[in-house]
Amino acid sequence: TYTCEYMESIRVRPYSSADYPSICELDAPLFAGMGGPVLFRHIEELFPSLFFVAENAEKDIIGYILGGIHLDDPKTGKLIRIGVVQNYQRKECGTKLTEALFSAMKERNVTAVHLTVAETNKPAIAFYQKIGFMQKERIQNYFYPTTPRLVLWKTL
Repeated sequence: TYTCEYMESIRVRPYSSADYPSICELDAPLFAGMGGPVLFRHIEELFPSLFFVAENAEKDIIGYILGGIHLDDPKTGKLIRIGVVQNYQRKECGTKLTEALFSAMKERNVTAVHLTVAETNKPAIAFYQKIGFMQKERIQNYFYPTTPRLVLWKTL
């Protein structure tokens, strides 16, 4: 018989403000210098129903996902950021987080989602392609001069 070596359960639930310190701590090594603490507070206020966390069996937060909806196009969503601690990457945590976000977006009649990713982030690009995103364009100076980003889209 085949036994999976990794059997730990991962639970996704809505974010609550009590999660803020844990999310900030988790985010710091993943997205250093990218404004996580400020971003989290903005998403908490603007799109609280599109902010989810993932927990392991011990109820430690091991990942999060932030989404938004375009104010001028309410059928278009954005996957703003997803972060998963290294020990839980490639173990379905990201997939469960995106499923929760996309389900919440569908409830709000969102029909397409986009995101941006660094073209050098090959693991993230592979993950996004695996869950159905396709590259639509490359923007040369998306965040900073000489910092290109790929723009990926997915139909819900």
